[in-house]
Amino acid sequence: MTTIKVKGDTEFAALARQLQDNWRKKHKLPIGSYKNVKGEVIELGNYIAKKHAFKTGANFLTANILDVVIKALVNKENGAKIEKNRLFTNLLSSQPLAFNLFGELAHDTKLATRFFHDLFPDRILEVEKILFEHSSGRGNCEYTCDHSAFDVFIKYKTKTNTKGFVGIEVKYSENLKDKPSTPKTRYNEITIESGLFKPDSLEILQQRPIQQIWRDHLLSIAHLRHKKEGFDEGFFIYLSPKKNVECQLAVNQYTMQFKSYDPITKTYDEKVTGFYIRYLDDFIYKLRQLIQDKWTKELADRYLGENLK
Repeated sequence: MTTIKVKGDTEFAALARQLQDNWRKKHKLPIGSYKNVKGEVIELGNYIAKKHAFKTGANFLTANILDVVIKALVNKENGAKIEKNRLFTNLLSSQPLAFNLFGELAHDTKLATRFFHDLFPDRILEVEKILFEHSSGRGNCEYTCDHSAFDVFIKYKTKTNTKGFVGIEVKYSENLKDKPSTPKTRYNEITIESGLFKPDSLEILQQRPIQQIWRDHLLSIAHLRHKKEGFDEGFFIYLSPKKNVECQLAVNQYTMQFKSYDPITKTYDEKVTGFYIRYLDDFIYKLRQLIQDKWTKELADRYLGENLK
């Protein structure tokens, strides 16, 4: 298979970009464009033409998912980073992936309950609500004192009728090489207070490629500690494709900073840390087991290239 490669693409990013172009051509969607750093407008296969994308919602796999997207935009939280043009036109973006993966579950919480209970039977009894680009504490220094948010946020009920949450970060073709943001004192405070990390880990946590992972995890820790919503438990999932080597190396490097990390077995305590590494592939396959429908096959074909196997 030929690949479309843009400067800076990793091997997986080039493959993922090609998969989106293949999917666009399969559905006869008009090609779109992007503007490069020089201001040049360049056609690229992982984009849908803007007018068509907004008119049809073609970036989303079902009418239910599109409905969830529209409601999320209408009810967007203050400070939420939902960029409409990228959401509707960029097939490669992880934001439409988050909606395509979890939108039907947000539409049908009974289905969401089956899905998440199967994955985490010891924690989740019933899913009550799924939100996108959510944080209870944007800009609030009782949380992380920044504007970070979870891509997906699940509120659930436990077996003992207590309240829990799952915060999810969804990655697709990202390489995590973006320049780290200026560290905040609040990050260090939460890190130390949590008691989860090695004493000498702070300098490492502030560097790429793991700073963003650290910040997302800290947001989960802060939500659990804050009593605003009364959560009794909660955990964080870092979700990315198996073949995205950069993401896998980064999360492995991150977990090495936990006190519970065992260098011999290369494992750590998920329940103690509240940090769960999961593969996009496994989530998609679980959906396909639950729902033998066209859209779950499209999900696998589009994002994993299952039709190429």
